[in-house]
Amino acid sequence: MLRHLRLLALLAKISIQNEAAYRVDFYLRAVSSSLQLCGELLMLWTIFSNTRSVAGWGVFEMVILLGVFRVISALIGMVIAPNMRQLMEDIRSGTLDFVLTKPVSSQVYVSFRTLVFWQLTDVLLGMGLIVVGASQLAGVVSAGRASAFVVMVACGAVIIYSVWLVLATSVFWFTRIANIEMVFWNVFEAGRYPVDIYRAPFRWILTYALPLAFLTTFPAAVLAGRAEPTSLLGAVGVAAAALTGATLFWRFGLRSYSGASA
Repeated sequence: MLRHLRLLALLAKISIQNEAAYRVDFYLRAVSSSLQLCGELLMLWTIFSNTRSVAGWGVFEMVILLGVFRVISALIGMVIAPNMRQLMEDIRSGTLDFVLTKPVSSQVYVSFRTLVFWQLTDVLLGMGLIVVGASQLAGVVSAGRASAFVVMVACGAVIIYSVWLVLATSVFWFTRIANIEMVFWNVFEAGRYPVDIYRAPFRWILTYALPLAFLTTFPAAVLAGRAEPTSLLGAVGVAAAALTGATLFWRFGLRSYSGASA
């Protein structure tokens, strides 16, 4: 474990050094993220200028939801997507051999070797939205609710990482998977809104088949005091099952990998 922590620290240091060479690009992306956030808030203002709630969600509850969506999407862009993208390319080209020869866990290495630190801007913006939204809720957010919210967000991150790892691992057999990332982002956009706005069949799909509800709606609902106490246990269970399943699938995929010499 200590060796892996040292490895993660080294990989983070290398990523920071690489991005430090492109500071102007970092600032431009930060400005772009801020402008995008302004557009999203304007859309919320437009919606709530005509109604007091959306599927029972008030304006500040929706602000929290938007903040959670931004945090999760930023974590995907900062850690998950770039590494899984590189993993899929390594599998196709056979260069995964170089990873497998390293004296560390291959799953840990392929999952964290690249970090896109400019995405921290979106993480901070999302956290700002969450704080603002929570501060405007009726009553005081208890420490218990805040702690449950943090656990729910962590579970959401684990779930989405597991989904990406399964998708990337499938390239061991289906090397020509096309547009898989574009399909993911199109589906993920549904998490920008509470699953309550969708009809029952689609809501079930977004909760159990494509667990978007665990990524955004449920964490926001916990912080807003809208969720059942059992939702936290459900999120932990789903996250544990997803990570275990993805890890087993990854190991199964490695046994099917023939490498560059094939």
